[in-house]
Amino acid sequence: MKSFIRNLSLKKKIQSIVFLSILLLAFTSYLSLRISSQAHQKVLHQTVATTLSFSAQELNNRLENIRTMADMLLADNSMQKSLCVYKDSSQTQDRTIAYKTLYTTLNEYYFNFRKNNINYMSLYQGNISVHTHIMTKEKLPSAIKNDLIKRAEEGKGKTLWVTDYSQEYGLFMVKNIRRSQFLKLDSIGNLIVNIDINQLMNSFTSSSRLNEKAVYILYQNGHFIYNSSALPSDQALLQGFDSRYGRVNLESNNYFYVKRSVPDLNWDFVCMIPYNDIVESLRVSFYLCIVITLGAMALAMALSSALIDSITRHFNILLLKMNNLADGQNQQLTIRYNYKERFDEVGILHTRFDQMVLAVNELIRTNYLNEILKKEAQLKALENQMNPHFLYNTLESINWRAKALGARDISSMAEALGTLLRITLDQKSKQVTLRRELEMVQCYMTIQKYRYEDRLEYQVMVPPELLDLSVLKLTLQPLVENAIRYGLEENTEGCQIRIVAALTDGVLSVSVMNNGSQFEDNLLEKLKYHQITPHGFGIGLLNIQERMKLTYGSAGSLYLYNEKEQAVAKLSFPLSNDQEEDGCQKGDLPC
Repeated sequence: MKSFIRNLSLKKKIQSIVFLSILLLAFTSYLSLRISSQAHQKVLHQTVATTLSFSAQELNNRLENIRTMADMLLADNSMQKSLCVYKDSSQTQDRTIAYKTLYTTLNEYYFNFRKNNINYMSLYQGNISVHTHIMTKEKLPSAIKNDLIKRAEEGKGKTLWVTDYSQEYGLFMVKNIRRSQFLKLDSIGNLIVNIDINQLMNSFTSSSRLNEKAVYILYQNGHFIYNSSALPSDQALLQGFDSRYGRVNLESNNYFYVKRSVPDLNWDFVCMIPYNDIVESLRVSFYLCIVITLGAMALAMALSSALIDSITRHFNILLLKMNNLADGQNQQLTIRYNYKERFDEVGILHTRFDQMVLAVNELIRTNYLNEILKKEAQLKALENQMNPHFLYNTLESINWRAKALGARDISSMAEALGTLLRITLDQKSKQVTLRRELEMVQCYMTIQKYRYEDRLEYQVMVPPELLDLSVLKLTLQPLVENAIRYGLEENTEGCQIRIVAALTDGVLSVSVMNNGSQFEDNLLEKLKYHQITPHGFGIGLLNIQERMKLTYGSAGSLYLYNEKEQAVAKLSFPLSNDQEEDGCQKGDLPC
């Protein structure tokens, strides 16, 4: 991917940068719109939540007032005495007086607390009941009345809120009244307070800052307590309020809702506002932003393309000039545009390049041709002096003269030196066969044998089928020279040198072994990083290692180690596919 981007033309690179910048701006615009929408929803949530929290607190306060009224009524002495008379006395006169007292006291509390939207209040003791003078239009069914009394008695003095009948008969508060005299705490009656839930909810929700379309829902444990909307009281409706705020779809209408809990009660309070208008406004704004962004992108791309073309065409002309110079055409191209009048980067590049071409042409005319002729003459003279044929003819003359005088050792040395020079100066290929490399080593050893005589022993252990495999030229002879230097010149005893070759998994391994010397640990690394000073041949080892890496890569290597008191230099030559196939066809190599 990096290579693809690097090889793009300058025009495409600039266009890519501009396009990415435009995309970034478009994405930023979209993100800004989303953030604006979320901010709008957050503000809406905060407004509704504030109003709803106020309403929930107001509801809780009014219910708390009713609870306080019930506690006061429970503790009232006249109420306690009258209820006790009703329960304990069988005298008609006493019961009549007690009834009047209960009626009067109950109505007094009603009138004092009716602003809390109390519809009516009732006292029940056995078959006797006392009611406030204001009753509901419809008589409370006996089944509901008995259920309320039962719940009050099961509460044993606790204040209980009954919401099961709120949709039709309103909200009920029930409380069992216990005898406080002598702490007997036996049941002497049940108080039932009916609250007009519609009037209670409308009294504080109508004064909220929300629009008149706001809908309030009050429910407990999946059952409706109050629903101010025209929507049906469907239990499935309550399942959509699964978070503190959000959006819900009801009968193809989209609503934004906020849910709060009524303090001290396990009731959920929900306010819903129609969200269709808000959604439509956001949708129109979104599409409008998209249209504007796309138009801006198209205009920006058109203007940027025109501007980029006006810049890159001058670079194309400069590339044309450079290609013209690279092709050897030293004459300047005829360009109608005058870059000398421009002082920006483009004008400076063209002007400097034209000046450079003039300077190069002048250099070629005055110096370059003369220097070439001079170098050619020097190289020709050096070539004549170092002509290999001249060296070969001289060595042949020495060889012929030595034979004539009967000096066989001089003749052999001259002949070996001539062969050694012929192989060394052969520059046709940097790789030769193993046979050719061993032939050069043999010539070198012939000369060294006359010098060291019986102190030097030389042995080649190479299978015949490996002799025609290719190796890097001039690698074995330097290793043999190193073995003689450290194995014989620094040792008074004899030196045995062996060359062993083997083929394993397509890799030809050739090892040069000698006794009388040892390699240091990590010798090549120490030589490379100048941790030790090479004694003449250290540079040669590094030279062989670098040549192996350049020729064969990581597959070729030079490895120095010690084995059984012998110094071993091992060369690894990977075979090419052609060598392996050729060896298999001849039957020389195992396939």
